Amino acid sequence: MRFGLDVYVQTRINQPAVLFLHAFPVNQEMWRPQMEALSREGIPYLAFDYPGMGYSRPWGKAPIIDDYAELAYRVAREAGIPQAVVIGLSMGGYVALALFRRYPDFFRGLVLADTRATADPPEGKQRRYQLMEKVQRSGDLEELIQFHMEKFFTRETLRRHPARVVQARRLMQRATVEGVVQALQAMAERPDSTDLLGRMTFPVLVLVGEKDTLTTVEDSRRMVEQMPRAELVILPGAAHLSNLEQPEAFNRALLAYLEGCMSE
Repeated sequence: MRFGLDVYVQTRINQPAVLFLHAFPVNQEMWRPQMEALSREGIPYLAFDYPGMGYSRPWGKAPIIDDYAELAYRVAREAGIPQAVVIGLSMGGYVALALFRRYPDFFRGLVLADTRATADPPEGKQRRYQLMEKVQRSGDLEELIQFHMEKFFTRETLRRHPARVVQARRLMQRATVEGVVQALQAMAERPDSTDLLGRMTFPVLVLVGEKDTLTTVEDSRRMVEQMPRAELVILPGAAHLSNLEQPEAFNRALLAYLEGCMSE
């Protein structure tokens, strides 16, 4: 599909479906354990790479978070999806919330994983701009990748599950410097979305790794407290990239939730 840039789309369908929104700075392949689980259950899904990550080319402009949301909507509608259960992890959660602000009727359900509704505090925004400067100055992503490896996984996983760690590193290595810089700025400047939470009248699933230090259990609890119909599931032994670190537990919670959403 082409929307003024090349967007690599995992599949094409024409019915209500799950829409996966991936984390930064990886790509749609982070969802492989979940896509395989949905395939076994016959649940349709759509996944794509953000511009400058995976197989998609970078934006031709400096995007804001709403641009990622608009792109997600256009890709989904082009695939014939009238409504979706939107699943976003980390940056994917920010995109999902921006998408809800623009197109609330598009949502059949929502899964927010290892993310938050608040905007970056001043120190968080400063860290993103510092990362941007380092990436632009060095021209490579190695320092950024190493930073995220230490946040994505617990020490135990880094030691005992090297295949998962290697997989995440490879996904990050497929990002471009330009795409990373664009995404960092979009996240740094995103608005606070806390006001949206009370408007979500459908069931929402909130997942978080118990050892996530980037978006904490407390961040997730605060979101759940403001949603009319939300459930919080804390994933033991998981840090920030919980769907890859603890895929079995993540999938159990996800499939139980989807059973209700997709059957309505």
